[in-house]
Amino acid sequence: MRTKQRSFSQTLTRSLALAGLAYAAVIAYAVPATLLSVESGQPASARGGHGVLNRVTEGLAWRPAYAKRFPDCVDMARWDGVDVPKTVVVLRRGGGLGRMTFDEAFDRATSSDQTDDVWTVGACR
Repeated sequence: MRTKQRSFSQTLTRSLALAGLAYAAVIAYAVPATLLSVESGQPASARGGHGVLNRVTEGLAWRPAYAKRFPDCVDMARWDGVDVPKTVVVLRRGGGLGRMTFDEAFDRATSSDQTDDVWTVGACR
């Protein structure tokens, strides 16, 4: 038995209908799964936890010991100056703690060479 050749509009309609059904099936699964997986209404990126980023940045914070070593410096998050600080306390990629000018720290942090990266943790007057 020979089948009748479909017109372009019939083929297009069938293709779009199948694509629509597949799309609806994915959405029907993904939306409830996403809504049910979120705890307390916060997106996963906003929740605290033991994610890789939290573990990496955990050591990159101002500590009371730094205030003793650099008495005229404060936590960068608490910097209340209108201008950028003249010098900053940085953690070097190798783990060393030091003080450098803001411009040098900025240049190192934004350079394409990752070996000289520094993380600014404190601001000094």
